[in-house]
Amino acid sequence: MKGFNHYMFWFSGLALFAVCGLYFSFYPSPAWTLASVPGALLLGGALYAWLARRERFDTLFGLDTEQARWWLHLTLGSLLTLVLWGALQVPVAALYTQWMGQDAEFAARVLDKDDGGLGCQFRVELVLDDASIGVGVCVSEAVWYELPDRGAVVMRGKRSALGINPREVLRVQTLP
Repeated sequence: MKGFNHYMFWFSGLALFAVCGLYFSFYPSPAWTLASVPGALLLGGALYAWLARRERFDTLFGLDTEQARWWLHLTLGSLLTLVLWGALQVPVAALYTQWMGQDAEFAARVLDKDDGGLGCQFRVELVLDDASIGVGVCVSEAVWYELPDRGAVVMRGKRSALGINPREVLRVQTLP
């Protein structure tokens, strides 16, 4: 497999892996959210440079002008970097957290519950550990039914420096 077909094979595989992130029950940490951007830029740029040089994209497309080559590399490199960022942001971090994370309990506030929607059947918008931004995460059907429509809960799951993977509801906190 040579040239652009090789690029498209790896690009498509990476894109499918990134789309899998829609199905993960994962809440990325603010530090990981920031760190994944330069990580994707460096890794995506290096990966694209290696592929473009190895597969000779300059000659493959038969581009005559330097400007056309520049736009080709800018477009294909940007697409690869964007897809790589999508893969790093949730799927890679969620898998790392699931395998290497520590069991933890954490407080959460339920802002909204949706059954059905983009990526998963049972989606909950949570604010975890006093964060200021609510994030929609996919949860299992059992967890979804245990959660109140709104309010504070204590959950158990896995935690790493990359984020939190909520797994079960321990208790619903009642306000005094």
